[in-house]
Amino acid sequence: MKKTLVVNLRRFGDIYSSAHLVNSMAQKGEYEVSLLVYKEFEKAALNIEGVSHIYTIDRKRVITLTKSEIFNNGYALEELEKELSPIMSQEWDQTINYSNDRVSTHIASTLNSKERIGLHFTNKMKNQYNSDWGMLLNEVITEMEFSPVHFNDIYHNMLGLDYNRENLRLKTSANHNENAFKNINFLRNAEEGKVKKIVGIQLFTSEESKNIPEKTIIEVIEKLHERDIVTMLLIAPTEDEKERAQIINDHFEGRLVSVESDFHALTSVVINLDALITPDTAIKHLSDLVETPCLEVSLGASPFLKQGSIGEQSLILSRVLEDRTFSKNDLHDDLRADDIVNSTLLLLGLKSFKNTEIGSNYTLYRPYRDALGTSYFAIKGDLNTELEVQRLALRMYLAKTLNQSEENTFCEMIQEIKGEHFKRWMTNEKEAVTNITKDLLGAIRSLIQISEGANQSKNFINSLGHLISHCEDSTMTMVPSLFLRARLESIVSNKIEDSVKEVEAQLYKMKNELQKVYEVLRTIEEYSREHEANSAIENRVTNRVQQAIL
Repeated sequence: MKKTLVVNLRRFGDIYSSAHLVNSMAQKGEYEVSLLVYKEFEKAALNIEGVSHIYTIDRKRVITLTKSEIFNNGYALEELEKELSPIMSQEWDQTINYSNDRVSTHIASTLNSKERIGLHFTNKMKNQYNSDWGMLLNEVITEMEFSPVHFNDIYHNMLGLDYNRENLRLKTSANHNENAFKNINFLRNAEEGKVKKIVGIQLFTSEESKNIPEKTIIEVIEKLHERDIVTMLLIAPTEDEKERAQIINDHFEGRLVSVESDFHALTSVVINLDALITPDTAIKHLSDLVETPCLEVSLGASPFLKQGSIGEQSLILSRVLEDRTFSKNDLHDDLRADDIVNSTLLLLGLKSFKNTEIGSNYTLYRPYRDALGTSYFAIKGDLNTELEVQRLALRMYLAKTLNQSEENTFCEMIQEIKGEHFKRWMTNEKEAVTNITKDLLGAIRSLIQISEGANQSKNFINSLGHLISHCEDSTMTMVPSLFLRARLESIVSNKIEDSVKEVEAQLYKMKNELQKVYEVLRTIEEYSREHEANSAIENRVTNRVQQAIL
């Protein structure tokens, strides 16, 4: 058994999201998994199945000591040392830096561990990774507007784990399960001769930009009630959420069912729902874990492309990607209740796909599985075909580069959504590959001349600068450029000649990766031509048959 510590110093949602990874490790039977979390999120960690030990850091106490004018900062460091002593005193077979922030990276780097997964620091504070997957997570996706890969899949690939969907991944109480089933079943069958659908609505997040506006929630509830669907308000046991839920309930003269519970009891409630409507909160991850269909309304700073709902029965409603910055400044004043209601009815099987409409400026996505894991496919509403095609093409490229995986699924999906701007996208991508290849060859040429003794240092620095500037590209070439920059920054050689050799190796590695970008584009283009030719033949045959009938 590998004695493994997962360092997860994030919030409730990240704690629940990590349960997928813990479950995959537990099912393989080779891991004894422990978690390190902040104390205020311990309750969420305690709900995860397959965890042998949970260690905590009382962050609030350490911060209080740091900010105190009475105590020296040394007291805060001593307190942190005490908190970490249970894990520092052990030898670990493996540590996983799940949160990848500065604090977790320092901790993961100082532990006595045979193997480190994810980002860690060298003694000279250089970033180090155990694989390109870790580099993808920290150095590439963080620079991209629209992530082509879900974080969950990156962690699985870091460990070489297959995603496991078997078994319940959260602990539940038999008493809570019984009470939730009994009470929700009562609501479902309260009206004689009818069995009603029960939809939970999570009202609030900790970030205002992610919240569904109050007036929109009220309108959604009204329209669902018109369809004879029972709604339940789901809130945390805090005074703020109670007060805000009461305002909504007052509009319905107190008739709404409101469920106030901690995360342990909430699991039993969500299991018994027919569907869930939520902004970007921890409950969407909980919903995935217990396989309750979820409509995630992705607003403001919600990064659904990186950390969205992954249940294949779920849906995600988002403003069109080209209008989103995934920041607090994203506006959603035009969010329509009808879009949420129509998406929910589709989720419940009460509306056909053909008859489901999504208004302008919004897109409805469905999670799906491919060779790289979970991604999102636009099924209704407005969309920018160039952005959607590029996301799929980048997945195809990463699958080819990091997993050596070849399949036609990506091409088939690109073919489904490609529109009038497809040719323009293809032309731009080809031009970008040509331009960056010229800059790469210039950098290689200058470096070779340096190794031969020529005074080409200035030319090489300029060439390398031009090459690195492609990290700002909006094309697929951005990805190999970001990988190159990260690899160059992590070079630890002390000798100039060794550094030159390492730089040369990385430039040739980039050359190989750019060749793969070109191969992906060529495959997509050939598949598109073949599809168009087959479609033309089918149309001619159909026309002849119709003429013969006439």
